[in-house]
Amino acid sequence: MVLSISAWAWYDWIGNLGYLILLLSYLTTDGQRLRLCAAVALPMLAVVAYVGGMRPTWLAAIWLLLLAGVNAYRLIVRSSDGSATALTIEEEALRLWLFPTMSQADFVNLLKAGKRSVVGSGTFLATQGEKIDQLHFITQGAAHVITNGMVVATLREGSLVGEVSFFRDDVATASVVAQGDIKVLSFGRQQLRKLMNSRETLQRALHESIGRDLGFKLTSFDESRF
Repeated sequence: MVLSISAWAWYDWIGNLGYLILLLSYLTTDGQRLRLCAAVALPMLAVVAYVGGMRPTWLAAIWLLLLAGVNAYRLIVRSSDGSATALTIEEEALRLWLFPTMSQADFVNLLKAGKRSVVGSGTFLATQGEKIDQLHFITQGAAHVITNGMVVATLREGSLVGEVSFFRDDVATASVVAQGDIKVLSFGRQQLRKLMNSRETLQRALHESIGRDLGFKLTSFDESRF
């Protein structure tokens, strides 16, 4: 079994390149890149199939085995990291509400990095003049925004607490106090940044959610940097 690259025809080169691009598509976790790889590779393989196939045929078989192996590996990794875990009805509703563009797999990873808890009435989620160590999403209930001792706004379900100060690692410009018992989804700075850096699609969906929340706050009241 001797492989002579110099004897390859033009369609052999196209076929091998197509298989390589298709193999790379199995390794990416970004949906847009995957679709781009498929859009490039599949027409190339279609041309090869139309001409009559690659030579030697055993090389095409090796590519197919590699594709099957990588795909199996990705499925095993996805199952082991919890990405394939189904969301409960409550969790799916929370995903559609807070992060409508985020995939279920990314949301599962996000939930694993965060902490869901019930915060008692009067608890400070942020204190004016102090740094914020956690980013909070209010999933149920309401909280007052207090600046210099005055209530300037009310945050309700779906609102974030301290996003600007959190990501800038700066002090809060206002205090946020729970009104009654409320439910929050909280994230530590290092955990969230690590997750965002590892998953581009999750980072994009999270930024979209933060942007929507900031836009709502800017149209609702002047003091929006908490």
